[in-house]
Amino acid sequence: MTGPAGPPAVAVLVTHPDGRILLVPTRAGHWTLPTAVPTAGESPRQTATRAVDEAVGLTPRVGGPLLLDWTNEGAYQIFDGGDVGGSAVRRIEAGGRAVLVSPGELSTRTAPVEAYRIDTALRARAGGTTAYLEQGEVPAVLAAMGRYRIAPRLHSGAAWTWHTGPVPAELPIRHCWVWLFVPDGRVVGYVDVAGTVGLPGGTLEPHEGRDAVAAAIREVAEETQLGMTDPVHIGYLVDDQPGRRPVARVRMAAAVTTVGPPAPDPATGTVHRRILVPPRLVGELCGWGAGAAAQTEAAVTVAAREWAIPEPDPALGVSELTGNSVTGRVASVDR
Repeated sequence: MTGPAGPPAVAVLVTHPDGRILLVPTRAGHWTLPTAVPTAGESPRQTATRAVDEAVGLTPRVGGPLLLDWTNEGAYQIFDGGDVGGSAVRRIEAGGRAVLVSPGELSTRTAPVEAYRIDTALRARAGGTTAYLEQGEVPAVLAAMGRYRIAPRLHSGAAWTWHTGPVPAELPIRHCWVWLFVPDGRVVGYVDVAGTVGLPGGTLEPHEGRDAVAAAIREVAEETQLGMTDPVHIGYLVDDQPGRRPVARVRMAAAVTTVGPPAPDPATGTVHRRILVPPRLVGELCGWGAGAAAQTEAAVTVAAREWAIPEPDPALGVSELTGNSVTGRVASVDR
């Protein structure tokens, strides 16, 4: 879905108590919310007030923003114009220019992106929130965060530096995480009760020494109850925190072979949600910054080479792994 070309604009959602929505005609022959382009020195809320006044000759008591859609041309906003009163309805209908239409008529009266924006604004009003879109759509990361209760977070991963090859002997290995691929090309992530999201894996235990493979197998089983192929080393990140000795955070890749029912993590006693994420969305969802690109490329390359797992269409989106199986071919341990 792509937003229409044009300058940044401010629109107003005004509704009848019976749910109908106030629309005005556009030059292109569609219908739209009362809309105006901000003038110099005018606040978005003042623009919203003017938009309704110019459309129907009445001045609304405008509330706060219901929706912000960032387009290539800038911000498109929808403000809450509230309900229209009985006498105002009669004046609008007598004017013969604006109409009040039911939500079910939006798809035939307005452009698709406009219908979606209005529906989103209505849901935001009902939920007491402000919706955020980019190019007329909810960004994939925000959609996943909302659906799976993933909390916003400032992560230090963007400061870690990516390296291929084995970990140097002098660099301690602190963690190992696994890019765990399912047959459709997505990667398993987990979400804990605090809303933290990440790849399965964790801290090496003392008895594991520098054996990152052993830690990977143990952590994946404990956190996600999944079986996997022998993990393949794809590289490591150097975490060089101020005042501390640098450590390595190993990254491996593997393919899912078995899926067990969700169970409490022995380390925390909590059951993690298991989600399936397109690989190129992992870095943004986990907050790793621009440096995640090289790591992602290494992971998808290994998945294609070792298990013939293709990279999925990003439009596949994020979903939850709730059952005891994944759709499609499970990678063969014998490959």
